[in-house]
Amino acid sequence: MSPSIAIGIFGIIIILGFFGEILFQYTKIPSVLFLMVAGLLLGPIYHVFNQSVFLSFAPYLSTLVLILIMFQGGLELNFITVFKSSYVSMVLIFTGLFLSTVLVGAVFYITGGAGFIQSLMLGAIVSCSSSTVIIPLLPNIDASEKNKTIITIESTFNDAFAIILLIILINIAKHTASSSEPLNINYGKIALQTAYSFGISGVIAAAFGIIWYMALKPLVKTKFAYSITFAVMLLIVLIMHYVHGNGAIAILVFGIVMGNENLLNKLKINFFNMSIENSVIKQFNHEFSFIIRTLFFVFLGVVVELSNLDWEFFDRFFIIIALIVLSRYIAVWIAFKLENIRKHGQIDAAVPKKERFFMLSMIGRALATAIMAYMPLNSGIQGTAKFPEYAFLVIITTNVLLAAGVFIYGNKYTLTHR
Repeated sequence: MSPSIAIGIFGIIIILGFFGEILFQYTKIPSVLFLMVAGLLLGPIYHVFNQSVFLSFAPYLSTLVLILIMFQGGLELNFITVFKSSYVSMVLIFTGLFLSTVLVGAVFYITGGAGFIQSLMLGAIVSCSSSTVIIPLLPNIDASEKNKTIITIESTFNDAFAIILLIILINIAKHTASSSEPLNINYGKIALQTAYSFGISGVIAAAFGIIWYMALKPLVKTKFAYSITFAVMLLIVLIMHYVHGNGAIAILVFGIVMGNENLLNKLKINFFNMSIENSVIKQFNHEFSFIIRTLFFVFLGVVVELSNLDWEFFDRFFIIIALIVLSRYIAVWIAFKLENIRKHGQIDAAVPKKERFFMLSMIGRALATAIMAYMPLNSGIQGTAKFPEYAFLVIITTNVLLAAGVFIYGNKYTLTHR
């Protein structure tokens, strides 16, 4: 294919992503569906793009997307807001993550889908709802501001926690001869190695964040502030390679330092009273993330291996979807029951069906699920080759369920409960 034609197609893809976002505002149909279908058409169906060539770029593109996810997650992870706001959100995040990992992982392992640790990885991969498809929906949904805040916090922060869990599981799989035999794993050694990796990553990234926060004082108003900040993030990832740290954790901590200026002020670490709240850094990160995110969803469709989608695959897939919905239902039920105990001192206080249905509907997966599907593969973990195909279909199905849930909620509960 001519380079000019390929570049032109990439331009069309970005435009498709832009119009998909606009259409999303009116139809409530997430743009990721259009992008992934476009990838299917360009890849395995019409073979416009060579799948093998795209697969060779998978480790690099997925690492780049992971850096952007963790940096954005760090910027949004405002500790003061989290600790002051929703108890229910934290329950939803951790309960949902635990249930999805355990239920999906256990069933996938029992049905022979993969080894024990790999199966838990898949459970973590499909566990987190996505802020990129959920938050834009909220202003047009007739739900209480409290419930919208709960969902906003949950969908914003659960990506980072799911990725951290997946990193731990990858470390376990990498440090055992047979990850399908969990009783033979030296958990003590793995715990120490993981603690060192996370610890060194956090310390170095926090130091970088504070130093860079001060260095940005003369740069923040220039047009190069984001570019040089992005270069620093890439440098941090390089350093993590040599000190045996973890690049994703380091970028998350770096983003947390950059996004918590109020906390830095309280700790008297923000020596120059710097602020990036209204700087070009957040805006440029949003723009750059949009381009990379758009291309990655199309990439995910291009590299889908249709030969992997046999009846055995679909049997497991439908079970996974059922368990995702079940995990969500249980997590919502537990969150409301604990909230009732905390506020009313009793577990059986009534929870309106409208609120439960709203919470249950916010189930759409997107970028984090897509990128996490490639993390075990990039780490050389055996038995994870089909994870991208599972992630692809999970993203499509959960977004269809999300759109259907929003439609039903708007027509049933909004009209009947006004």
